[in-house]
Amino acid sequence: MKKHAITLCLLSSLVFLSGCVDLLDVEKSFTFQQIFVVNTDQQTFNDSHLFDLAANVSIIEEYGSMIKEVRIEKVEFWLTAFVGSSEQAFEGGSLSVSNPDGSNTTVIASLGELVLQDLVNNKQTMTLNESGVNMLGDLAAEPPHSFKLNTEGSVNQGPLIFTIVFEFTAKMVANPLN
Repeated sequence: MKKHAITLCLLSSLVFLSGCVDLLDVEKSFTFQQIFVVNTDQQTFNDSHLFDLAANVSIIEEYGSMIKEVRIEKVEFWLTAFVGSSEQAFEGGSLSVSNPDGSNTTVIASLGELVLQDLVNNKQTMTLNESGVNMLGDLAAEPPHSFKLNTEGSVNQGPLIFTIVFEFTAKMVANPLN
């Protein structure tokens, strides 16, 4: 009988302790930006940058391998510089993410038909593609916390001279016992 009581106590302790692990979770919100400078005589653009999240966001570097997940909650974009006609407008485009080597590209969000001049210092919230933000979150959570961001699009008339900023709002969940 004593053996059964000890076994029952040990099993209860294990169940209790495994449930407490999540109590140690740390959640922190953060933002990061990617800036693309577009300067072309064409009516289309395409650019990509390798992004090292740990080098750009201190909490990612701090928690590193203890990170359980990163959730992308919002993506906004705007232009910080624009030289062109008041008639120039996006005809379409996208923001995408891929593995650091450029493989497995997945769209995060699409750009609709918007007048470029109206976007100068005027943040727009993007409608997110779930598979794209999930992939970005997974790459952000796993060491080395790097991914490639790509933007492409077309405008009704060239040349194209503008700077576009994408700002990501995210939440990181980490656990010191991971």
